[in-house]
Order: sequence, then C-alpha cells, then structure tokens
Amino acid sequence: MALKHLNVAVPDVAQTSVFFETYFGFRSLEVKGDNVIAILEDNDGFTLSISNFTRTETPHYPTDFHVGFVQESPEQVMAIYETMKADGIDVGKEPRTYGGRGTMSFYVTAPGNFLVEVLCIL
Repeated sequence: MALKHLNVAVPDVAQTSVFFETYFGFRSLEVKGDNVIAILEDNDGFTLSISNFTRTETPHYPTDFHVGFVQESPEQVMAIYETMKADGIDVGKEPRTYGGRGTMSFYVTAPGNFLVEVLCIL
C-alpha cells in the first residue's frame, strides 16, 4: 500500500500551488473555480490537492503536523535548501543529520502555514 494522495487546506491556493511547483517539481493538472482547488501531480504519480472551499476560514494545523518530501541524496536536500534560501524563504536551520533512522533534513513553513520536511534517508 502507498499513500498517493493528500489534500491540504490553505488560505491562498494559488500561492501554495506555486510553492510546490517551484520547489518540488509538481505540475498543475487542474484548477477549479477561482482557485478553490488545485490538483497537482509529481513525477511519481503522487497527487497533491490544495484547497480552500469555504474562503471564510483560515485552516490551522496541529503544531507537529508536517508533510515530508524524500529526496534521493543529501545533495538534493541541500540544493532545495539553498534555492529556497536564495529566493528569500525563511528556511531556518541548515539541513542536519538525525540519528536513529539516519536522515538528513530541514523544515520549512509552506504558504498555508504548515511544515514541510525535506529529507533524505542515509
């Protein structure tokens, strides 16, 4: 079994879509309404939908909620980090290696105010 679809609710569908297209290689398959929902897909067939159906509430995610995008190498993690940093995104601490599973990662807050982990498994 594989997780192949996720929906995130955000205040600004267009802004969040651009973030995932720019830094994670998603491509837009469809935008419905006036940016009510955008359907994105990556090269592995993972579908990310980004929505704001009500337009009257701001979604709030729990403190530890995050989504992760696994990269193939530490160099790819660093490249995304450096690109985001150069683009003026607050990427926080540089990627670092964590024990246990042996991962290298960093966290960034995506438009929509939820965490994204960029990582590779060493």
